[in-house]
Amino acid sequence: MFSYLRRKYQNHLDEVLSTIKLIDIEERFDIYFSRFYGLYFAKIAKWLRLTPTHVSFISLFVGVIGGALFYFQDQTVVVAIGGFLVIIAGVLDSADGQLARMTGQSSEMGRMIDGMIDNLVFFSFYVGGTLYLLEDYGWSILILGAATVWAHSYKATLYEFYKSEYLYLVGRSDAGKIAIHKDEVEKTGDKWYDRFIYFVNKDYTGKQITFSTRTPQDRLDMRKLSATKGEAFDNLYRKYNMKLLFWWAWLGGSNTHRNAAVMFAILGRFELFLVASLIWTLGYWPLNRMQRKYDQKLLKELA
Repeated sequence: MFSYLRRKYQNHLDEVLSTIKLIDIEERFDIYFSRFYGLYFAKIAKWLRLTPTHVSFISLFVGVIGGALFYFQDQTVVVAIGGFLVIIAGVLDSADGQLARMTGQSSEMGRMIDGMIDNLVFFSFYVGGTLYLLEDYGWSILILGAATVWAHSYKATLYEFYKSEYLYLVGRSDAGKIAIHKDEVEKTGDKWYDRFIYFVNKDYTGKQITFSTRTPQDRLDMRKLSATKGEAFDNLYRKYNMKLLFWWAWLGGSNTHRNAAVMFAILGRFELFLVASLIWTLGYWPLNRMQRKYDQKLLKELA
């Protein structure tokens, strides 16, 4: 019996690993939880003939309801249900991408929609959790909440930038390609939602470029080295960036914020999460300096 279950587990894990573009950039929590269970949801969605966009909007619906339940932190069962829904939304967020790859429906539009929905889920639990605190702390808690939302956006933007750069430069995947200048972002269509997504994507790309310490010229040079130096570039890029990417993820990744928010909300101390999130934003100062240092070393060694 145990041998059978272990074999089934390993077979499913192998299938999960086969759907991953580049193992270097994957967080362990995603591999063994979000993507592991997300693949089950993706298979069910495929059987039901749902599209990745359908799964994305189901994730939005589940996550926003879960986030709204963070308002009831004096009711442990209710907020625990909310936390469970927020976590399931994270699994579904993984499932839509897995479904897209399984069915060949990956697209730039889908990637942008997925990112927007993820942000809306996070925004919902920030709002729900902060409003619960309003009676105890007054309007000042709204200032703290707004500052934490901005800090979260800053951290997530940088993490996604370096994760995408790694995927594009080492994984040679266009899924990680980010425009060198925000004006290079192109529209995907002429409908109202195409224009809306275009402006959101252009603004987001602009923030990624502005927040990072990697200059446009650095990025062009790295792209050239990736194409001409091949394995030598890959090895050196991995040497300087794998550990840094771990810290970008730990300080700014979705899993860190989602899991910490759920834990503090269940304890009825969401204000501690807001403070903690702001404090660990300070870690980005030395991390930015280290990233700049290693980028310059890489360019110098391969020049």
